[in-house]
Amino acid sequence: MTRLRFLTRLNPSKTEAGELAGYGNVTFAPMDALADGLGGLDTSLERPADELGDGSYSYFAEGDLLLAKVTPCFENGKKALVTNLPNRIGFATSEVHVIRPDRRKVDPNYLRYLLSSEAFRAAGIASMTGAGGLRRISDDAIKDFQLPITDLATQKAIAAFLDRETARIEKLIAKKERQAAVLAEREEATFLGVVTAQSPEGSRKNSGVEWIGSIPAHWSAPKFTHVARQETGHTPSRKEESYWVPEECVIPWFSLADVWQIRDGGRIYVHETAEKISALGMENSAARLLPADTVILSRTASVGFPAILSVPMATTQDFAGWICGHRVRPKFLYYVLRSMKPVFRRLMMGSTHQTIYMPDIRTFRLPLPPLDQQDAIVQQLDQLTGAFRGAARKITESVERLREYRAALITAAVAGQIDIHEKLQAVTSTLDRGRARLVVGAEIIHRLPDDPKRARVKMHKITYLAETHLGIDALRGNYLREAAGPLDRALREETERSLEAAGYYRANQTDGTGTAVTYTPLAKAGQHKTELATLLGPKAEALRNLIAMLADLDRRATEAVTTLYAVWNDALIDGETPDDAAIINGVLHEWHTEKGEKFTAADLTTWLEWIRRHNLIPRGQGPRTTPTMTPRLL
Repeated sequence: MTRLRFLTRLNPSKTEAGELAGYGNVTFAPMDALADGLGGLDTSLERPADELGDGSYSYFAEGDLLLAKVTPCFENGKKALVTNLPNRIGFATSEVHVIRPDRRKVDPNYLRYLLSSEAFRAAGIASMTGAGGLRRISDDAIKDFQLPITDLATQKAIAAFLDRETARIEKLIAKKERQAAVLAEREEATFLGVVTAQSPEGSRKNSGVEWIGSIPAHWSAPKFTHVARQETGHTPSRKEESYWVPEECVIPWFSLADVWQIRDGGRIYVHETAEKISALGMENSAARLLPADTVILSRTASVGFPAILSVPMATTQDFAGWICGHRVRPKFLYYVLRSMKPVFRRLMMGSTHQTIYMPDIRTFRLPLPPLDQQDAIVQQLDQLTGAFRGAARKITESVERLREYRAALITAAVAGQIDIHEKLQAVTSTLDRGRARLVVGAEIIHRLPDDPKRARVKMHKITYLAETHLGIDALRGNYLREAAGPLDRALREETERSLEAAGYYRANQTDGTGTAVTYTPLAKAGQHKTELATLLGPKAEALRNLIAMLADLDRRATEAVTTLYAVWNDALIDGETPDDAAIINGVLHEWHTEKGEKFTAADLTTWLEWIRRHNLIPRGQGPRTTPTMTPRLL
């Protein structure tokens, strides 16, 4: 193994760029411009090169790696491999190291993954010096780190392998995060429906409040201030040192440093705070000690998060509070505030820090049922909240497991602990879109039964499933919701042209447009197999199994199966978990106007059962189909 000091140059000098004024505006990268994890660089911010050169900024050029050196940015993985730089050079915050790899000895992309490994991260943390938030990794932590793989071809193969695998993991993480966002939206909508009693039947009336809408006739919609005493927080002056003597500070003081506890419905009740204030500080300021069961709402910076105080405490001016009277339960008021996100979004103002101003807060009104109904609503929402939080917790745990798996995969791969040689040819081969479409199309036609009436439809439907179900992403289809199922005409035409140009097959439509297409074998028919195995690796066998699975289906059955699959897969991509009725409804009413004429719900139920028997279950991956009709208004 070789130390990086012999393979890289650390923090190259800006003098190599020559006269900086001649560059004009160049990329400027503050720490926020570097992405966490595997990294990335926002190059949109620019400033004059000569102005940046006069400062203490870190100079970099195309092909360099930027690595955050200060805590916690280093631990968060802030880094970037600089590519596509608009003006060849740039300057970054002085809190990054610039690493220039010798491309004759180390692949830059492999080095990016090496700097993302747990082994390098541990070495960097161990080298840190300084106090508190100003701890930095040392230059020697980089220079003395050893390169586990010295063979350049193997480095490139490992980097290509990790590009593919981490991209797949990122897609899964993004899907999980979309699911979490959809779950949060549903939770918000559920709160609103329950606190305004939208479900029960009976006499109703207009509340006179836009966000509340109609309410049961025996309810009212008063202002908050009519059922609770409103309080405003206050921040005592820190000039009075006696307010902040540690041994005298015993009164909890809720501030923005505590918002993490209640953000996104994290905790309902709070009893501990990051800071405390002394009794003298309370006496000599406008701060008030709020009693337990006071309902508070964050109104500045992190806006719109409610909580209930479980012990007496003071709050900063960033919070409004309500001490509930005999007409409203604190927890019911809490759930009302959880339902008011649309109101908060409309009222937030400010360019630097978003704020809801107190005059607007004093206008808040709530739907108010009798106390026994408030108790029933609270009980119902407690149960629903538990269910939502349980689902959210599973998503969070799943994302964390994916991130841990990604970190472990990178660490093992860059250290040579994964046998990359068996994947080397497939990984390093250039699987561009054109070659992928050619060999996949050739394999499908080669293995399909000779039935001219269904060859073209089946070839294209299997191509769609090869991309979405098998994950052959290089096909890069853009599938529309057409009458016969998911269809990308440009992909079909490109595939047929390349099949003929390669000497494999010729598409024939002898009876004119709209009639059956047949495929005539040409001189090289069947000779695609070697390239197929090279480009697809293990997925070549998966493709053969997929073709065999659908081989005996007629045109109508193939259309039903792939359309059902697409509706189901699209729903999963959108973060939904559709039941059979929703999938069938999506085919009959939301796909194409002809579907309802071709199939019945019973037909589609039969083919859903076929999909499950053959384990052709969608995973929510691949491209989403594009609608071709206006969705129904529900």
